[in-house]
Amino acid sequence: MVRALGYILFILAVLLGVVAGFVMYAAFSDWRSRGCPGAEQCSDATSVMVLTGCALIASLVMAFAGMVFVRR
Repeated sequence: MVRALGYILFILAVLLGVVAGFVMYAAFSDWRSRGCPGAEQCSDATSVMVLTGCALIASLVMAFAGMVFVRR
């Protein structure tokens, strides 16, 4: 049962990482294309990049937890 939970956590972590990576790329492309003349125009892209960075860290933690549960 713990091993199945580990596999599920690992698969969810990979999926979350892939989706967050694509969102991060889109936000970074938007940030670069605008040139950011003012803070108001860059705040949306910057906040999305910060949140997807948090999601990438969460996916790494989930992947590590999945590996720990599988090895148990």
